[in-house]
Amino acid sequence: MLNKGLAVTINSDDPGFFGYEGVTMDYVMSTIAWELDIRDLKKLSLNGITYSSCSEEKKKHLKEVVFPQKWKEFITYLIEKYQS
Repeated sequence: MLNKGLAVTINSDDPGFFGYEGVTMDYVMSTIAWELDIRDLKKLSLNGITYSSCSEEKKKHLKEVVFPQKWKEFITYLIEKYQS
């Protein structure tokens, strides 16, 4: 669906029942089940902002300020952790 251009996002699925907060486990399970790559994860994350109920001003801030910094931190972590 993602590669066909559909508006796909990952959202929590009853975290109270499963005993966790946020969407980290949803991303982990989706990545494993759907064999997602780093581009897919980035697109899904940005879609989460794009299709959220936030104001357009908040979305702009998240996309232009918050997301780039957090994504850079994530990529840096992966490189440092898994670089051979």
